[in-house]
Amino acid sequence: MPTPPVAPVRPAVRAARIGGALLALAPLAAFASGTRVGFKDAFATARGNAFVATADNPSAIYYNPAGLTQLQGQNFSATAYALQINDDFQSAYSAATSSLKTETKLLPQAYYAYAPSGANWALGLGFYAPFGLATDWNNAGKPLTDVLFPYATKNTETYTTLNPVLAWRLSDTLSIGGGITFNRLKVDFNRGLLYSGIPYYGNFRFNADGTAIGYNLGVRWQPSPQHAFGLSYQARTNFSVSGNTTVANTPLFPSVPAVAATVQSAGADFAFPEVLIAGYSYRPNPDWNLEADIDWTNWNCLKTVTIAQGSGPVPLPFNWKASSFYELGATHFLGDGWEVSAGYTYSENSVPDATFNPAVPDANRHFLNAGAGYAHGPWRVTLTLQRALAGTRHVHSGQASVLPYSVDGAYKTSIDAMALSVDCHF
Repeated sequence: MPTPPVAPVRPAVRAARIGGALLALAPLAAFASGTRVGFKDAFATARGNAFVATADNPSAIYYNPAGLTQLQGQNFSATAYALQINDDFQSAYSAATSSLKTETKLLPQAYYAYAPSGANWALGLGFYAPFGLATDWNNAGKPLTDVLFPYATKNTETYTTLNPVLAWRLSDTLSIGGGITFNRLKVDFNRGLLYSGIPYYGNFRFNADGTAIGYNLGVRWQPSPQHAFGLSYQARTNFSVSGNTTVANTPLFPSVPAVAATVQSAGADFAFPEVLIAGYSYRPNPDWNLEADIDWTNWNCLKTVTIAQGSGPVPLPFNWKASSFYELGATHFLGDGWEVSAGYTYSENSVPDATFNPAVPDANRHFLNAGAGYAHGPWRVTLTLQRALAGTRHVHSGQASVLPYSVDGAYKTSIDAMALSVDCHF
């Protein structure tokens, strides 16, 4: 970790350069609390998110737009996906520990579909959050006691998508669909700064936003009532975000004079991955629907991001890797409007040890999902509970550090989530 000269702190570009150097040593991860948020509907989530071949409600706009041709009339669906992430860190080099601040995050989503009776086409409009979440390591104001302070404090990312789509039935068994995605990204990254021989500690913040356009495509083939196949593709999006960087310094002692924060205009380019989902649905009879999917996210596109600012560039190495969700699910239709579903999802880790940052405590995860739904008249309500089993990831990064400050150690993570969807047909 670079050591600045022993001199009074000046509210100029030198402080920003110090922040940039520290960021270069321990790359700030752009995404909060994992990577992609693939769960978009309570019914699909209950089935382990195995839904690309079924795709028979308005959330097909996201999962597989070709599925909208199965609907009739006007259909509206609103989903609230709430989750809580718990993560405890044990340093590899000392008895030091840290933990994520326990907060409940809410991701609202909404979908509308219109399929005229007797027509071979359908329209849809979806609003959802394909990436995001947040992490806060509870270490604000604790630079001398928290070993993760120089790497991550509080980091948030908000990625929202507006997605109009068109679906077309080519034959009684084959449909296609696709649309444009209008995307907005807002990032707010923070990490602590430690100085040698200077009675201050600092915070480096990058706050920026931007927009990008992408697209999604889907195909669904159902050769018989028992068998259906689905394939969907979501294109890569590239953002050029603009905002500012701020270095704010806090005195370690009451007698030390305060200094003004340094603010600079700044920007960066971020790439978000393409997604490919393939699945097969088997319906042995009208009371059962079983499905298996593979959901691939190409994080290989995320290499090194550079924050451009007046005092000099700040490179952020990521070098993430492609990963997949493996999804299995089943639904049993009980009659009288009731249904129950259960599923399993295995999520692969995308973040290698060499560029690991606690802002994104990613790891291999096992999700257990179960839900129930009830339909009456034009309404349908589905409630799903989800848990990612607690697992421990041991990180040996090899990153440059000054002990006791290091990302190396054990991260024990669990995730609890709930999804509620309300659908209306009219």
